[in-house]
Amino acid sequence: MKRVTYLLRGELTEPMIPATVASCSALPGVRRVQLTPTAIPNETILTLECISDPTKVLEAGLTSVMNTKGLEIIFDSRTVTDLSDGDPSAPAATRPMPSEEFPTVPAADVSDAEHYVTSPAPKRGRTVTLAAAISGMLTAVVLAVLITFSLTVSYTKSETPPTADSGQGNVEGERDVFDQLEFLDRLFRSCTVTELGDDFPAAILKSYVAATGDIYAEYFTAEELKDLEDKQNGEMCGIGITVVNGTCPVDGMEYQAIVVANVYPNSPAKEAGVLPGDYIMYVGAGDEKVSINEIGYAEALDRITGEEGTTCFFSVYRRTPGTEAYEEVDISAVRRKMTTRSVTGRVYSLDQTVGIIKITGFDNTTRDQFVETLEALKEDGCTSFVMDLRSNPGGLLTSVEDVLTFFVKENDIVISVKDNTNRETVTQVKLNQNGQVLCGTGELTKQDLGKYRDIKFSVLVNEYSASAAELFTANMRDHGLCQVVGTTTFGKGSMQSTIELDRYGYEGALKLTTAYYYPPSGEGYHGIGITPDVEVELSEDVKDININLLTDEQDNQLAAAVAAARADTAN
Repeated sequence: MKRVTYLLRGELTEPMIPATVASCSALPGVRRVQLTPTAIPNETILTLECISDPTKVLEAGLTSVMNTKGLEIIFDSRTVTDLSDGDPSAPAATRPMPSEEFPTVPAADVSDAEHYVTSPAPKRGRTVTLAAAISGMLTAVVLAVLITFSLTVSYTKSETPPTADSGQGNVEGERDVFDQLEFLDRLFRSCTVTELGDDFPAAILKSYVAATGDIYAEYFTAEELKDLEDKQNGEMCGIGITVVNGTCPVDGMEYQAIVVANVYPNSPAKEAGVLPGDYIMYVGAGDEKVSINEIGYAEALDRITGEEGTTCFFSVYRRTPGTEAYEEVDISAVRRKMTTRSVTGRVYSLDQTVGIIKITGFDNTTRDQFVETLEALKEDGCTSFVMDLRSNPGGLLTSVEDVLTFFVKENDIVISVKDNTNRETVTQVKLNQNGQVLCGTGELTKQDLGKYRDIKFSVLVNEYSASAAELFTANMRDHGLCQVVGTTTFGKGSMQSTIELDRYGYEGALKLTTAYYYPPSGEGYHGIGITPDVEVELSEDVKDININLLTDEQDNQLAAAVAAARADTAN
């Protein structure tokens, strides 16, 4: 056993002590914790009993704990003393201390990116057991994740359900499970003739995350994390179409199909002649041509995507104008890298003064595409606008904050967040001395603040508008900037953080729910949703049609939003 002491600087109030002790006690290898104030104001001695010398994982965890408490840990002050078993000089805790023992991290090299697994797939002859690796990383990584809840940056922003403090749960029962898992691992390896696959470690980690009950939690491998970052940055390699799962009616029968909802300008699909409303019925060509009905939607999408420079073959059914008949059109398009579109715009066909701005998600492309789209519609003569957020599932907090910056004033509240200790953090729109906006990405300036505030919009939502889309809607409503039209939103007022694990010595990333968030009004809508000012259901005769495929004449929700936008503009 080792006794380790550090100097802490910063105000440590009495109510903070139990949570600080609990958080430190849950760190890998820690057995006892003591906090002793010194004679110097705002200085405290932190004393730990550890099973071994402090590791990088332990000190990374300590840094995270103290950062969340507003404390600074002085590593240069560290002292380490050997303790014999039962040493009467070992310090007794003078502050509350949990009596449970927590699982420890094996002394192994950690790399920094994934959840609870450190190395390649376990093969015969490995000396570190699976259960030991999982339990060790669980302690170090989950703690760090729980105390890190800022919404984006290298984090994915969205939402956050009920949170738990670091001492939650039946610790002894959980340790029994990991002990049993370690036994099963040894038993399996000693008896099996099966070679464990390379995806075995990731599958274990994904299973753990799924079993936590956090329905929004995910474990990402390093490759999956890279794909996620590419998507957030709007990077893709493909042919440039937005699709939905659907069916195509042919001769009275419904066949599974991929419905093309949108075709990107200057894309391979556009150049190959693909049109919105096309039904992709087959993928492949020649002997490899198979129907979507046969292989299913997910497998068909996999076959449409591919590496840059390769050719994608598929066949679409396209309705002959004025008839119920279809013609089959064979398509070939060469895949290439491009930037996805999270924002598209068009002039409303029934009123040329109204612009429709469709936002399908909030990512790192959204802000610039929003400005580009709005300015183009203004050039086209539009004087009122509908922001269509129907079926927008959310996205990055920084993206929402950037777009909101164009509408709000300095010092306006954008969001408040409550973490698992019920501590509240409020984000207001602030400017620094150089005129930079401090919320969002920090890339906007004083000139962008309130840039479009005087242009009145309506916001159109439905029951699938969630998370970041709801935060945007609530801000526009709470700041009196527009009317909200449509149906009650999904009701996701919780936030997830995606934590890259390379700083803890592992590969990949963990996304989990870390906080509840609230709009400027302070009225939460988690599990409730946002009720529109103007409630409008889609007409019964078009409810079975995907909203991306509705014409302006069919879309009664859009018509109501247009009327609200024009009325706001008139005011």
